[in-house]
Amino acid sequence: MRLIWPAAAALTASFSLPASAQWQGSIGVGARSVTHAEYDAAGRQLVREHGWLPGASLSAAYRQGSLRWFGGADWYGGDIEYAGRTQAGVAAASTTSTRLGAVRLGASYAVGRDHALAALEIDRWQRDILGTAAAAGLQESYRSTRLLLGAGTGWRSAAGAISADAAFILAAPEHMRIGFSGLYDPVSLDTRRGRGLRLESAFQPAWASYLQVQARADWLKVPRSAAAPLAANGAFRGTVTQPEHTRKAMTLALAYLF
Repeated sequence: MRLIWPAAAALTASFSLPASAQWQGSIGVGARSVTHAEYDAAGRQLVREHGWLPGASLSAAYRQGSLRWFGGADWYGGDIEYAGRTQAGVAAASTTSTRLGAVRLGASYAVGRDHALAALEIDRWQRDILGTAAAAGLQESYRSTRLLLGAGTGWRSAAGAISADAAFILAAPEHMRIGFSGLYDPVSLDTRRGRGLRLESAFQPAWASYLQVQARADWLKVPRSAAAPLAANGAFRGTVTQPEHTRKAMTLALAYLF
């Protein structure tokens, strides 16, 4: 959002399981490249944040015939670069301290080597844009629920097992809480519904069946929010909105299967 600083965003991890397993768990470590961009009503970019975040993930699944239930959680955090503008329109550079977390629960149904899948995911994002000598920072938290609907396939080669999935993302409005470093009263607002796409793949080498290399790409677009009142010590000072924004992420991870 564009007030003292414009605001930002980012996204979660996943897995694929051997067809022979009834119960399967995994623990993984990885890195996520995140990019968040915000745009004004004319489509001009206001903010861009980008950087790599280290993280970890946990997952579990249970297969019963053609039906497979799965769940998982992941966490990524660190500092990324911020490039935006102050309320006066002056270009500004800073650092954003970012923490991303997600939990999901879903199911897939197999037909041969192909499958259809559906999942619910709860996404949490904490974002602190550090202030500079020229501008105060922002402290923001986001919470949203997403429905994923998609399909995938898998096959085995001499090198190992490979899987690939694609899913549409239907996101409920993000609930935001914004702090202004004490200059204004905190504000809560809801964005509009978002839509996106998730692509993921996994490779389980034949020479190390207890390992899995995972890759995932996410893209989500959220329209501009409605205006919310802004106050200082209870006195009305204006309104604030969250601009249209896009959230992109590329996740690479290595998981240990058990």
